[in-house]
Amino acid sequence: MNDAEDATDRSGVAISSVRHELLPEHCPVGLREHVSGEVDIEPRTHMLSARRNPRYAYSMTQNETIRALSRGLCVLQAVQDGNGMSLHEISGATGLAKPTLLRILRTLEAEGYVRRGLTDQHYHANVRSVPTEEEVQRSVLAEVAAPVLDQLCQEVLWPSDLAVYDDGHMWVQETSRRRSPFMMNRAVTRFGIHMLQSGMGRAFLAYCHPDRRDEILRRLAKSNEPHDVLARKTGTVEKMLRDVRSKGYATRVTGYFVTQPNEARVAAIAVPVMADEEVLGSVNLVWIAHAANEEQFVRRYLGRLTEASAEIAKRFIEGRESRPGRA
Repeated sequence: MNDAEDATDRSGVAISSVRHELLPEHCPVGLREHVSGEVDIEPRTHMLSARRNPRYAYSMTQNETIRALSRGLCVLQAVQDGNGMSLHEISGATGLAKPTLLRILRTLEAEGYVRRGLTDQHYHANVRSVPTEEEVQRSVLAEVAAPVLDQLCQEVLWPSDLAVYDDGHMWVQETSRRRSPFMMNRAVTRFGIHMLQSGMGRAFLAYCHPDRRDEILRRLAKSNEPHDVLARKTGTVEKMLRDVRSKGYATRVTGYFVTQPNEARVAAIAVPVMADEEVLGSVNLVWIAHAANEEQFVRRYLGRLTEASAEIAKRFIEGRESRPGRA
């Protein structure tokens, strides 16, 4: 997936025309002159059937106390399997009425088992059973990043994504795409982002510990995915990552896309999120490529993106320290 910069699902991406006079007065650099009124609209996707999924059914023969517990557990299971679900989707999967479902979700959220994304308003599971250190870290990172991404989007209008590394790809944990007036494809949490073509992947690799970087690159070099072939060219990759460290930010490959060719119209810059010299993930800032060139965009927005990354790291450290027994 492209830097989360613009992944799409199989339903494709629709295009909508917007009159220039409808754009915000403090429209980002170059947009009025170059965008031509075209922005990506989020494809409609449905993670689960609207019909009740029998997997999450609870027994109607139990007494009321056990039924309450059973319903809570079936909701938690649905949210875990769904990886980000709306209230309507959870209701369809479990067969529970929305008023009942809301009470259950609020309880799970209060107890730390479920969080509601600030930007997409979908419910996400924080833990599966006994949380691993990695699961807790990702949960804390997503929680603290959401308001920072929201604030950044309010200031610059262009959207941002926060992603972490897992299993050979970067995966988006939080995004401000629903806050942005420029409706780029928002289904970015459903696809893995390639490490060597995406800005967030490159930023992560450039700043992570050398041992971990070597481990990731060895894994990619063994991959059969076309996007990972570059990992076999050690010298080329080393030079690319040195350039990232020299500039202080990473960019995605021009023309890179995952599922839809029109994703190639999107550009992004990315920086690492670091705490105690550990790279937690990467955060990007996404724009339509012909609205501004890299030099213009970097000059105007890199400083603000770097500040947002530092603020996320600061809040992560504070949040981790405030959760005794959970980290």
